[in-house]
Formats: sequence, structure tokens, C-alpha cells
Amino acid sequence: MKQTRTRRRITAGLAALAVATALPVVTASPAQAAPYCADGIQVGGDIERTYLHMGGPGGALGCPLTVELVNPDQHGRRQQFEHGTVYWSAGTGAFPVWGYIGDYWCASLGCERGTVGYPTSYEYRVGGEIRQNFQCGVIHFQDLGGGTSRTWHTYICD
Repeated sequence: MKQTRTRRRITAGLAALAVATALPVVTASPAQAAPYCADGIQVGGDIERTYLHMGGPGGALGCPLTVELVNPDQHGRRQQFEHGTVYWSAGTGAFPVWGYIGDYWCASLGCERGTVGYPTSYEYRVGGEIRQNFQCGVIHFQDLGGGTSRTWHTYICD
């Protein structure tokens, strides 16, 4: 329970920071972008397709918290939701990043500007691990039981 509250506080803080420091994208989303949830924040384009694939407002991501934003690398885009962020780039498409993998990707690897780049897949299970592919790496998460876990990465680029 404490971990869930802490995660919510971190997510809310990151969302507020993103709104304060990022420039909203006015032209990246198509005109047919649709508003979701009570606040009416629009989601459009490939990010919307991923959002709807994940179940929309009632799905794993929840409601949008920000409009579509330009990433610090000036190449990609992102939109933050209650339970994760969908990242998009022209070379990779749009994929959600969240939870332990998302925390590790940003805190340890520098998000999209870091060593593994943008996400290139959804999370998937291999044995007792959850994995997600990125341009130059794979991030692994394993629940070890008893409230402990480990998260690590392997590089796939030179």
C-alpha cells in the first residue's frame, strides 16, 4: 500500500514537472484527436491508437494527464496518463512505458535520450520476467517475492 501511494505521488510529480517544463505540441496530433475523461484532454494519432489498444480511459493507462508534448530530444513525442506514458518517434512508433520498467528506464538510463533509446515493444513475459524492448536494449523486471524485485537491462547495440 505504501509503495502504491509513493508511486502515485511520483507519477503526479512527474506529470506536473512535464507540464511545467515541456512545450505542448499543437500540430503533431491530427485534427481528429478525441477528448477523453472529464478533463477533456485530447489524445490523437499513433499515441491515441496505442491508448485505445491499451483499453482507453478504462484500461491500464487511465485518463490523460497532459496534452501531447515534445520530448527533450526534439525528435519524439509523449503523452502522460494516470498510470504511464506513451512515447512516440517516427522510427519506433508509439509504445507505453510504466511501472518498474518505466522507472528504471528514466531514472537509470535517461529516458529517450539515454543509452537504450525509445521503446519498440509493449511489455511481454518470458518465464518469470517481464521485458520490454528498446532501440538499443531490453529492460528486464523480475518479482522475487516477499516485496523484493530486481530490474536490469541488456544492450543490443554496440
